[in-house]
Amino acid sequence: MEPSVFIAACSPRRGGNSDCAAEAARMALPVPAFVRRVADAGVRPCASCGHCLSHPGECALDGPGDGAAAIFGHVVRTRLTLIVSPVYFYHLPAQAKAWVDRSQCFWALPPSGKPAAGRVLSAILIGARERGEHLFDGAERSLRCMARVMGMDWHPALRLYGFDGPGALRDDSAAQGRIRSFAAAAWHMLEGREVRHAPSRAETAGMAR
Repeated sequence: MEPSVFIAACSPRRGGNSDCAAEAARMALPVPAFVRRVADAGVRPCASCGHCLSHPGECALDGPGDGAAAIFGHVVRTRLTLIVSPVYFYHLPAQAKAWVDRSQCFWALPPSGKPAAGRVLSAILIGARERGEHLFDGAERSLRCMARVMGMDWHPALRLYGFDGPGALRDDSAAQGRIRSFAAAAWHMLEGREVRHAPSRAETAGMAR
């Protein structure tokens, strides 16, 4: 069965809090899901070359050795994408930010041509600091922007404070429970939205006439 959820694990560090959170989210989902580490994809950073302005939806950097298109493909083929990331200097890690920036190639597409229209994007963001009103704002703004240029709906992120050491989240069962609940709720929200938006039998009959 094809996965219904894509989980982008965005930490450059293997086996740390983000990888732990990504796996906890995957296990909590009632549908097939898979995890891919963005830092391992070899995404080149946007060079602001302007190619996508004259060729909407295309990026001059796509090709052998670059993983951005493959990761965007996961987003397009699944109904829900969860970004799981630590926060570095009030933002995503460099490797993940490079991938998000590459969504610029979809900006010039008309609304009817957005590649992930109807899909949902959300995030689990993990900070080392124990407090900070604006700690997650930079990362969330960029992710909301990516959702918009790809035609996606944004579901508010789960914000986790105070996880610094690489094993901090693995040792916190309560935080793992919050992650599991959040992931499951995000999926059920998506299902509920699709049920509410589905045409009734009478509407379907009217469309066929």
